[in-house]
Amino acid sequence: MSRYCIWFVTPDDTVMRRAEVAINGSIHCHQVLEEIEAQLALDCGLSQVMIVDWKRFEQIEAQNTPLARAVA
Repeated sequence: MSRYCIWFVTPDDTVMRRAEVAINGSIHCHQVLEEIEAQLALDCGLSQVMIVDWKRFEQIEAQNTPLARAVA
């Protein structure tokens, strides 16, 4: 199972949102992206989403950059 961080927008709102997805295999073609977009829209209660970027979690973690920072 591959875990991805997906950044997406909706047709009526250009604010970029982020979601975590887990898929069998990898994102290797446009058809896989379309399937993820359809499922993501359904899960979020949206009519349509458009993926603008994605990264495997292993790639994000390998950069040694924190995903979140604590602010005092």
